[in-house]
Amino acid sequence: MIQALGGVEGILEHTLFKGTYFPTWEGLFWEKASGFEESMKWKKLTNAQRSGLNQIPNRRFTLWWSPTINRANVYVGFQVQLDLTGIFMHGKIPTLKISLIQIFRAHLWQKIHESIVMDLCQVFDQELDALEIETVQKETIHPRKSYKMNSSCADILLFASYKWNVSRPSLLADSKDVMDSTTTQKYWIDIQLRWGDYDSHDIERYARAKFLDYTTDNMSIYPSPTGVLIAIDLAYNLHSAYGNWFPGSKPLIQQAMAKIMKANPALYVLRERIRKGLQLYSSEPTEPYLSSQNYGELFSNQIIWFVDDTNVYRVTIHKTFEGNLTTKPINGAIFIFNPRTGQLFLKIIHTSVWAGQKRLGQVSC
Repeated sequence: MIQALGGVEGILEHTLFKGTYFPTWEGLFWEKASGFEESMKWKKLTNAQRSGLNQIPNRRFTLWWSPTINRANVYVGFQVQLDLTGIFMHGKIPTLKISLIQIFRAHLWQKIHESIVMDLCQVFDQELDALEIETVQKETIHPRKSYKMNSSCADILLFASYKWNVSRPSLLADSKDVMDSTTTQKYWIDIQLRWGDYDSHDIERYARAKFLDYTTDNMSIYPSPTGVLIAIDLAYNLHSAYGNWFPGSKPLIQQAMAKIMKANPALYVLRERIRKGLQLYSSEPTEPYLSSQNYGELFSNQIIWFVDDTNVYRVTIHKTFEGNLTTKPINGAIFIFNPRTGQLFLKIIHTSVWAGQKRLGQVSC
């Protein structure tokens, strides 16, 4: 059955899985929002209360399948851009709108754009001599630039020490660049963010189309005819670039973008918010398992401890007089093993640790 639907990977392409940036779907699980919905199911409730219990699961469902639900090929009609983002809504889907506004709250779209621009400036600053760059100039841009989708401008401007030979426009992944007789002293970089959907997340095609649009329209003003447009799809975590290249620029941008996509702190915030919105978590520990590659670390000069905190927060559950379920913390323990000495430490976590704390389930995580 799963194979008939395109296999697990094929099905996940329809969802926001790529947006979470989990390395694999194995070991993922859906978190119940709380036992609250479960315990309320069996109570006497009004119709309004009962339908309210479905709100969170419905919202999660809509967000998970949003690349398939919210797409141009399904809703033919007027598309509306979501405030402070570059996301287009292709129909009225209020639950999805709430989720996306929540994910991109506090100007996150703009902050991601600024953060990536700063990262690239630093990369070029470190390679001034190697690429014969005189200066790296971060352009002053309008705060709304990152989500203005009908025109654009340069984010970074590079000045050459002498003159660069420049290739014809090509994609970031293309290897055979032809350096024709064009030379330039100014080279611009434009960063474009987008939110793809199931029908259109071909990022290479998008980068090429945007470059050709913006370099030929009347509204976009670039400081020179030569430059590159870097496109990043935040929903699918894909990136590409299209434009002219000067010697050494393409391999540098390839390496820099691969690193930025992995480690940029603003992208990390986005991915965490998407995971939280979906209540999708990984049962895999964040620390790697011991393997033949890393067991040598145990014998390095540093002292590495194995810490088992699974029993730190333990509770008993009992029913109150009103019929609600409540939890009460009981003593827990933390195990610390020092592989160098072979000692195992057992530290008791007394219930008094939790006294006066609210939302203990979250505090203890």
